[in-house]
Amino acid sequence: MQDELDRPRKSINVTPGGTTLIYCGVWGKETPAVDLQLEINRKEHRTDEYELDKLIVRRGQHFQILIELDRPYRPDSDSLEIYLMYGPKPRVSKGTLVKLCPNKSDINNSKYWAMKLDAGPEEGFLLVHVMPGVTSMVGEFKIAVDCFTGKQLTRFQVMDPVVVLFNAWCPEDQVYIKDEKEREEYVLNDIGRVYVGSITNVIGRPWIFGQFDDTMLLAALYLLESGDWLSDQNKGDVVEVTRAFTALVNSCDDDNGILCGNWSGDYSGGAPPTSWTGSVDVVETFWKNRPQQVKFGQCWVFSGVLTSLYRTLGIPARSVTNFCSGHDHDDSNTIDIHFDHLGNSLSDYDDSTWNFHVWVEAWFTRRDLRNAKYDGWQALDATPQEESSGRMQCGPAPLTAVKAGDTNTGYDVGFVFSEVNGDIVYWIVEEDGDMRIARVDTSGVGKLVATKAVGSSEMVDIKHLYKAEEGSANEREAVGAAACQGARGAYLEDYYKNNTLSEEMKFSVNIGEVKLGESVVIQLEAKNTSSEPKTVKVVMTCSSCTYMGRVLGELKRMQHTLFVPERDTSKCALYLSPEDYVCKMTPDGAVKVSVRAAVDGTNQIYTDSEQFDFKKPSIILTPSSKQVQKGHSIKLKIQVQNPLKVPLKNGRIRLEMARNLRPVNVNCGTVKPKHKMSATVTVQAKKVGERQFVATFNSNELMDIQGECTVNVFE
Repeated sequence: MQDELDRPRKSINVTPGGTTLIYCGVWGKETPAVDLQLEINRKEHRTDEYELDKLIVRRGQHFQILIELDRPYRPDSDSLEIYLMYGPKPRVSKGTLVKLCPNKSDINNSKYWAMKLDAGPEEGFLLVHVMPGVTSMVGEFKIAVDCFTGKQLTRFQVMDPVVVLFNAWCPEDQVYIKDEKEREEYVLNDIGRVYVGSITNVIGRPWIFGQFDDTMLLAALYLLESGDWLSDQNKGDVVEVTRAFTALVNSCDDDNGILCGNWSGDYSGGAPPTSWTGSVDVVETFWKNRPQQVKFGQCWVFSGVLTSLYRTLGIPARSVTNFCSGHDHDDSNTIDIHFDHLGNSLSDYDDSTWNFHVWVEAWFTRRDLRNAKYDGWQALDATPQEESSGRMQCGPAPLTAVKAGDTNTGYDVGFVFSEVNGDIVYWIVEEDGDMRIARVDTSGVGKLVATKAVGSSEMVDIKHLYKAEEGSANEREAVGAAACQGARGAYLEDYYKNNTLSEEMKFSVNIGEVKLGESVVIQLEAKNTSSEPKTVKVVMTCSSCTYMGRVLGELKRMQHTLFVPERDTSKCALYLSPEDYVCKMTPDGAVKVSVRAAVDGTNQIYTDSEQFDFKKPSIILTPSSKQVQKGHSIKLKIQVQNPLKVPLKNGRIRLEMARNLRPVNVNCGTVKPKHKMSATVTVQAKKVGERQFVATFNSNELMDIQGECTVNVFE
């Protein structure tokens, strides 16, 4: 069979309107013979928004081809067969060569590939219905047509392939999602939000996913074929495809991936991560320069691009943000912070807590785990953090397994668990190297898991999908089970059995308003539950850090001795003024507050670490009109307020509009202290519908100021 397929064959040309023509001598004169019915098929398969002018279909749903003959079809002597070929070396034994014979299988059974012949709209036409099997590989299939009349065979190859996607509308597909509004949101919606900031300053960042852009589909198909990441047989398995893409979106592992991560604060040689407003610009930059990586990305950019590629392939996906996100380096399933016996930090041994971390959830069944309880939302992450199976990849981790603390369930459930529900354990390392638990913060991570609501721009907290109610018996049971299965289980087993530590002093840290350009008050409250007065030696430090918690430099330190009467409360505070932090932090940085309180005459040492970023002003985008006719121009006024007493140098604005506008860059020069910068941009409306403008402002001193507005484009 393969030898026959390798024989020379006549080509089929494709007309600009999407009609494919073969010149078929079987029935006599050469006439236009095959029409791929692009408009009808794409509309029925909900792929009509894709810019790439190809036959794009979803598996498990039939499409039709119209064949024109120069005489009526004679079933007793004529025959027609179709071959679909996947990859460079199609084989029947590998499922990459599919032979379709007319009316030999049920066209309505989505389980298998099938073909049915019907009479066309008039004499001399054949209507061919083709069902792509619901377990079919996704990607490009070449098409060949065999025409038989008597003993004569003529074979033709269609020049344009058919692109097969996953199908969230087909109940038999792994990615089927029942609710139509959720399908529209998680597969078809090409704009959305990613959430950044901190637990005290949640920012909904507009993001253009752009999954219908022509380059997005080309890049997704390219990644499917990249290297040895996926065998052809695995390209129909959403578990394998989604996991591979978490590795291919980052540029680690020598896999010619898309994005290079950078958390240094120095973005010379590339674009700051905060400048990206959507996935299309990132992927187009990669496509033009492939296999060169795009510089630079951080977690929300990795998440946005991965979400876009999943939606491009038909996989329901959403970007989610975990605020106060743990990062477990040693597979303990806890977030571990260390001090020596004198109370000095041993930060080289520490895990970390990020202000926020953004990853992706995709919806599909887990047939590989053979248990329906693991079906549904799966956590996946393209941000390079820790290796999984020797590569920078993460997931898919079933959220139900994360919630239950089933850390032995693949893939990477333990790592995701520690991000959202791992206890923060403060350890004292003794002189002999042994360790004891000084304090356990049971609610320090996973304080909010945010995603965009279905059908609106509102934020919803989906923390309940990752863990039971904080402090409940179910939540404590899951945490204990995960911790005791981790690398430090021998140390933690006794604590989780008793679930308590003896502490006569109770402490809490409160951070006041964190508005950029103003002072911040960080307060420590100490409560004495004993019948004796206590003296507490307090050290509070504010440091410049990345949003991941990596300390860059100290901003201010305070030492204080606090006297707390019996059964009473005392407070002390550190005041951080603008002079303490302005121009002493990276433009996209945050502040880390570290507290150490040692109770005299006891072994109790309280340690805590909190992070915050400053609330920044928004870009004000004002369109000249809320409505504009397609093809006409509209003016956008852009205003940015400098909240600082220092000038903002090298100001840059980036403006983008979903499915309408390639990014526009505006150089603003220097924005004077406490002044407002204004600029006007004229753009042409190219696509009908409600269109969202998204803008970002970055400078040497201040980054990541956001703004958005909506304009209705009509015919």
